[in-house]
Amino acid sequence: MTEDELAAAFSQHGLQGFPAELDIMERTEDHVQMMKLDEMLRFAKASGVSAVTFDVTYFPHADEAEVEYQLNHLARELGISAEVIRDVCSDEIREYLALDAERDANLPVHSIIECYVGGTSFAWYGMNDYPRLKRVILRKLAQGGQKAKHAFISRASKAQVELMEDY
Repeated sequence: MTEDELAAAFSQHGLQGFPAELDIMERTEDHVQMMKLDEMLRFAKASGVSAVTFDVTYFPHADEAEVEYQLNHLARELGISAEVIRDVCSDEIREYLALDAERDANLPVHSIIECYVGGTSFAWYGMNDYPRLKRVILRKLAQGGQKAKHAFISRASKAQVELMEDY
């Protein structure tokens, strides 16, 4: 949802919304309860909360610099060369750039609302589907390739399993 859409939802429930930058990396999602946005805001209001924080994130279209950044990050995670990843996954990288170019960059890729009740954080995540280079590359690396060695196929498979557990 956009900032304006969130503001309208907050107003409808008599809540104020304040922008925040929420740290997704620190989240644990072992125990998650699913709620619709409307129900979460009603819950917050009924719990005595008069304000919530929110974060709306937009991603510009990916370019070669973004691909290079993501490949270097993934190479460090997997302990393999970014050049090997680029070589094995060249078709997937081209496809990723083409798919991402079709995405409406004016739509947020996610919006998050968070409130605290009795020291416990409650959050709502709104996600739009968008191409994720890491997922595409991990899938290809897990399948292997001519230059792929057994060790990095194993690392890629482990990383792919970990990535899938995140979603």
